[in-house]
Amino acid sequence: MKIYQHSLIKVLPLIIFSVFTQQAYAECNKDLDVLIRNGKDYSFEKRNLQFTDCKNGFENQDFKIVAGTDDEAISFEADPELIKKAANVLYHLTLAKNFWIDNIKSEYVKSLSQITIRLEMTNSYSRTRHFKNAELEENYNNAWTTPAGQTPKFIKDGKAWGQEIWFSPMKVINAREEVKTKGKNPIHNSIVVVDETVSESQKNSLIYQGLQVAKTPSVLSTDFLTSAVSNVGVIAFLYGAKEVTKHMDKFFTNKYYYIDTAMVPEIIYHEFAHVALSDTLKTVHSVPVIEGLADYFAARLQTDTTLYRKLEGYSLNRTKKLNNKSLYHPYLEKGWNAESDYVVSLLWKAKANFEEANQKRIKRGLNEVVNFDQLVFKTHLQLDEESDIMNDLTRALLNSCRESCSNRRYGMDILHKTYEQKGLN
Repeated sequence: MKIYQHSLIKVLPLIIFSVFTQQAYAECNKDLDVLIRNGKDYSFEKRNLQFTDCKNGFENQDFKIVAGTDDEAISFEADPELIKKAANVLYHLTLAKNFWIDNIKSEYVKSLSQITIRLEMTNSYSRTRHFKNAELEENYNNAWTTPAGQTPKFIKDGKAWGQEIWFSPMKVINAREEVKTKGKNPIHNSIVVVDETVSESQKNSLIYQGLQVAKTPSVLSTDFLTSAVSNVGVIAFLYGAKEVTKHMDKFFTNKYYYIDTAMVPEIIYHEFAHVALSDTLKTVHSVPVIEGLADYFAARLQTDTTLYRKLEGYSLNRTKKLNNKSLYHPYLEKGWNAESDYVVSLLWKAKANFEEANQKRIKRGLNEVVNFDQLVFKTHLQLDEESDIMNDLTRALLNSCRESCSNRRYGMDILHKTYEQKGLN
């Protein structure tokens, strides 16, 4: 026994030295340029990035950055522009994951295994083959989060894959020539909303006047005819305006459009938010509620109140103002208003209202009503891919407050106030 102990004491320092030596070789840190926003401007700054080792390229325990449909991580000897994108994506994804673990306290995100990130990805997603043939459909100026899947069991040498984030390459396009929609612009949508109420009112008025004529023909007078013609005129104008504005979509689109999604921090945060929310909100299709929640958490990683500002040389796209004044209307549930920025503006308004209430309570020596980030996080657990704004999102927020707000009645009053301010009443 003494001989064994003596031998162990002699070799123990060697074992410890060997372990630390292996760790030193296993880890690899590099200072690389990443894009940092400075309000409306941006700059490239050195940031220290950690990798599994210096031989495997852009890979660590959290992320593996690959090019297109490749399986191997991007090499440190790759094209400089590709290295710049890989470094930028890895840096901002790391920020996003740390935010979800440290600030949101997401056990789901904490438990995630390594995620594959694909740059310069032009293929579309296939549920049965992973990738569609590039010649069938090419993607540019886009980013999306794809679900886990596997090839059918009858396929020889089948494979399985996990959830991934794809960034397609940038391509300058004439956006107005690409517009194929009709009626997806704010003027047309606003007229439709007005028409639903005004036209119905005018129609009812005409019906009432017609009944009056049938009952007492003698009421036909100049005033009566003037009123009838006025009502008909309003209806005709709205019908005509709807037809004209239906063809105005291209005037609400920048003439040229391009976006290098791998270089835009908020897009990277947005896509990781889809991953973080995917325990209940599966990434199968885009709906206003899911996109709005992802935008909200992306916005929490920046100080600007405008999302997706253009980056000269990298992006020229539509921005989203967090403090926009848009109001809700059922017609716009899946239209311009909701899809662009209504949901995130609703959440941002609620956040401001709760922060104001929390500050007042803290000054009085009381606990805050609720941490709004946590409230939104708990809200997503009650939602799914079919959830809408008016019924599901509003109810889920109230239910989460009922569970989490220190003063439930006060917290729910704040939410109802927010709903009224944003037209949800």
